[in-house]
Amino acid sequence: MAERIAGPFESPWSVGLLPDGSYLVTERPGRLQHVTQAAGTYAVDGVPSVLYAGHGGLLDVAIDPDFADNGLIYLSYLQGDETASSVKVMRARFDQDREMLTEQQVIFEGTPNAKPEMLGGRMALTPDGFLFLSLGDRWDAAKAQDLSDTSGSIVRIRSDGTIPDDNPFRQEPTARPEIWSFGHRNPQGLAFDKVTGELWSDEHGPQGGDELNLIHSGGNYGWPLATYGIDYSGRPIAINSEEPGTELPVRYWVPVSIAPSSLAVAPEAGGTEIWIGALAGEMVAELTLNEHCVLTERHLFHHQLGRIRDVRVDGAGVLYILTDGDRGMLYRVERPPVSEEDKTHL
Repeated sequence: MAERIAGPFESPWSVGLLPDGSYLVTERPGRLQHVTQAAGTYAVDGVPSVLYAGHGGLLDVAIDPDFADNGLIYLSYLQGDETASSVKVMRARFDQDREMLTEQQVIFEGTPNAKPEMLGGRMALTPDGFLFLSLGDRWDAAKAQDLSDTSGSIVRIRSDGTIPDDNPFRQEPTARPEIWSFGHRNPQGLAFDKVTGELWSDEHGPQGGDELNLIHSGGNYGWPLATYGIDYSGRPIAINSEEPGTELPVRYWVPVSIAPSSLAVAPEAGGTEIWIGALAGEMVAELTLNEHCVLTERHLFHHQLGRIRDVRVDGAGVLYILTDGDRGMLYRVERPPVSEEDKTHL
């Protein structure tokens, strides 16, 4: 059962779980809300200006693994105008007593583009100080194969904004050195498995062909050379669904798109659990994996809560769900036991 704990929010995009049990919620028009258990919800000052258009605005919030000591958070957002805009990442210190951000610093800026859509924008932080950010192709599929452009890629920087020397394309003179993987269409989910050290992402296919991917350094994830989806007109996009030299998805959805949003990863005895929010599918897809193979899939809250924009899981295994729209809500879910009747065996 889902317990509503906060809302409504206007076009919420992300929720961050703070160590004291409170939450930070981003709203795409450019507001960051601090939700406290006892005192209510407060708008945080010091948020960057954003371009609220198309899919753009204030996007993800990520909490530094050492937040209890350093108070750092990270925001991804779209900035610019309707002719040229880019996804940026800001690092700032969250002063909870004054409900404001201080020491703001832009640590990444993606390649500008005219279309404020297909942005990606999800972040994942590692305990050893790296930040990963997903970026969509901005409706220009060819850019996903162009290493001089960050569109259609997942980038990796240090949490202070510097670029690691061991990034796979660091030494290529024409490549953006931040790129970690490429060939992505619109990856809106990104999560780090703290036990295995693996990075997972989900991304929107076109008509069908949504994907769950295990992200490798230097990997080419195929878009638009290989896809299981088709164009919205019904015409094929790629000659083959598989292309030599590209990575295959761990799971893909055909013929109907679920429109995945964020994902959460947690290790379980004997395997891994992944929860994927679905926008068009209006559900949370719960996948059980073993050795990177999906064993079961079940659909939670199907058409009960609406479009799911963000999912998170805390250290105690409690699931948090943020719904989309002009009256988005934040829910807390004590994970129910799984019965055999619930499972779809793959």
